[in-house]
Amino acid sequence: MKTKKNLSILLSGQLISQVGDRFYLLALSYWILDSTGSATLMGLVLFATIFPETVIGLAAGAFVDKYNRKWIIVGTDFLRGLIVLFLAAMVWLDSLSITMIIAAQVLLSINAAFFNPAIPAVIPQIVEEENLTRANSLTQLVRGSSTVLGPVLGGLSVVAFGYFFVFLFNALSFLISAFFELFLTLPAAEKREKSQSLLMDIKEGLEFIANKRTLIILIISIAIIHFFVGSFQTITPVLALELTGNGAKNLGYLQTAYGVGMVAISSLFGLAGLLNKREVPALFGSVFLIGSVNLVIGVLMIAGFNQPTYHLPLFFLYGGFLITAVTSFRTLVQLQVPNAFAGRVFGVAFSIGDVSLPLAMLTYGFLLDRFSIGSLLSISGICLMICCLFLLRLFRVKEAPVAQQV
Repeated sequence: MKTKKNLSILLSGQLISQVGDRFYLLALSYWILDSTGSATLMGLVLFATIFPETVIGLAAGAFVDKYNRKWIIVGTDFLRGLIVLFLAAMVWLDSLSITMIIAAQVLLSINAAFFNPAIPAVIPQIVEEENLTRANSLTQLVRGSSTVLGPVLGGLSVVAFGYFFVFLFNALSFLISAFFELFLTLPAAEKREKSQSLLMDIKEGLEFIANKRTLIILIISIAIIHFFVGSFQTITPVLALELTGNGAKNLGYLQTAYGVGMVAISSLFGLAGLLNKREVPALFGSVFLIGSVNLVIGVLMIAGFNQPTYHLPLFFLYGGFLITAVTSFRTLVQLQVPNAFAGRVFGVAFSIGDVSLPLAMLTYGFLLDRFSIGSLLSISGICLMICCLFLLRLFRVKEAPVAQQV
């Protein structure tokens, strides 16, 4: 049934589990550095967190389209809770090892491969079409809130209560989220035919994407956004060190401004519905403006404007523009794709995005040793703006014949 209650249930569960996950990721990073002091092992854990989801994304999306999405969401949250609960027990017994961490991250990544495409696939089932943008904005509001609250509270919790508490908190957050999701009500009509093999479902999904050019352009757009977001995340800690004052404090201020921008803009769109029917200009406009922010920060650094106060408003805008782009992308896909294909399409989009992030981190990690932050950000900004204008033109050209037929 398409009721506000269903959306409230979904958002409540998401808020609890995402704040817990932010706690956990911060504590996990501290634990690895405290226990091993190895950046290589940290990279290995990051790889284990991302790679499995990337590899099985399309198959997981087909599974989401084939079976009951409610139970996929409930089951994956429940399993993630048990996995992290096991890690918490190992911390309590002082038996946690890096091998256990890597194995757990692989299992968590596999669960995420099923969970992540299920959420945007379910949203059109529980809200009316005219409310899709608002619902997507509210899911991004949850994401932004966890981005602001999670690292701050997580860091304080590690210091005050230790790793066991933080791991246990995250485990319970997943289990509580799963409990909330038990009360979701999806339309009975969404039961799917199971006679066709999963491989045929995957093939069908790939053919659907290949035959819809505007969808390909949207997926390429989100891949480019992920790449440049990954580059920005890689550059930000180094930028914080180059700004005047304490580098760690600068990083905290910049990340807070970024998170507050996400919360503020997603709240505005979620409450006022300003994006409705404006998703295409909002997507490509916000991507262009993200490139502009990169360029402005780069120019400021080249010109020697190293005071954090110059950069905080730009990080606020960056967070807001990013949320606008993600919200618009999700709504456009939901509007263009029959719900029976939503899992597979979002599975592909998330897989490509997951590849783009580490690729960007690797690329810009290499470039940071050879070029200044100012030049890297300036060039990145210009490249992103050019890509955005090119993709918008392609999208408009491919969209036009469809509009004429209608």
